[in-house]
Amino acid sequence: MSKLIQAKRRFASRQMAASKPRAANTITVMMLWLVGLCATASVATAQDGGVREGAPVTNNLLPLEARGITVEQKLGDIVPLNLPLVDSLGRKTKTGYYIDSKRPTIITLNYSNCPMLCNVQLNRLADSLNKLDLKVGEDFQILTVSIDPKETTERVRETKQKYIDQLTNHPKAADGWEFCTAKQPVITKLADVLGFRYRYDARSKEYNHPAMLAFISPEGVISRYSLAIDFPTDQLKLALVEAGEGTVGSPVDQFIQWCYSYDPDSNSYTWHAWRLMRLGGAAMIGLMLACLAPYWLGRKGGVAIVDEKAAATMTDVGRDGSSVKNDSSVKNET
Repeated sequence: MSKLIQAKRRFASRQMAASKPRAANTITVMMLWLVGLCATASVATAQDGGVREGAPVTNNLLPLEARGITVEQKLGDIVPLNLPLVDSLGRKTKTGYYIDSKRPTIITLNYSNCPMLCNVQLNRLADSLNKLDLKVGEDFQILTVSIDPKETTERVRETKQKYIDQLTNHPKAADGWEFCTAKQPVITKLADVLGFRYRYDARSKEYNHPAMLAFISPEGVISRYSLAIDFPTDQLKLALVEAGEGTVGSPVDQFIQWCYSYDPDSNSYTWHAWRLMRLGGAAMIGLMLACLAPYWLGRKGGVAIVDEKAAATMTDVGRDGSSVKNDSSVKNET
């Protein structure tokens, strides 16, 4: 009987010994599979999500015609006021005519024969302007300069009329939004000042260029950019109020603009945390002072009343008009 038990134990131990390598092999295979799965996921994330999260993209990934087509934001630089232009009526003018030290100016660089981007950009700009309570020609001006030196006055006049007709809520738009042409050296100078990088494609006979609005202060300082084809009305107004340096918008508009700060990376206005903290602290102090002021004033009034009563108890006026000391002082004298 004991031999039978010993045989069973030896058989069980052999089975366990045989199963251990198989279990170890199974665990090893599963671990290797998980490692491979994680590695694949990380590579996929780097290839797909890395770009969305802001990973750098080299120019080698861009089409040849799109390389270098960008806007270098030159905030704080000054636009020359003496650059010669020709307006839509064929009259000689200068950039200083549209930067008049009174109102802010929006500058755009486009051209009439652009097959797509310029049309989309200016159409959406006109749509946003119609929703804006600030008025073109009254509160601010717009200057559009053609980047095509061969564009004629007649062609640019047609383009101007096309967009002026869309501004139904701006009665002075014809005077406030001018389309101009210029010679190539002037175009190159203005584009360089604004950081506008574009290129002419000889094969397609088109200009490869970005979309840009540059907001210029009344003194000619570049204050903000808009680098998208969509122009939210609130962002447009904030940029104009800031560029206006106090000449545009109501006091409420000025206060709202003060609460925001421009982020060049996101190309938009965001809440200014430090200014809001200061504003909240000032409001809290003001509220505390308003609550404590009646208490302090009440204490001062109570002290004055007590002092008057104390003085009255110290001296009394007799019937004959002479001053008589109070009882305690009389007792002390006696």
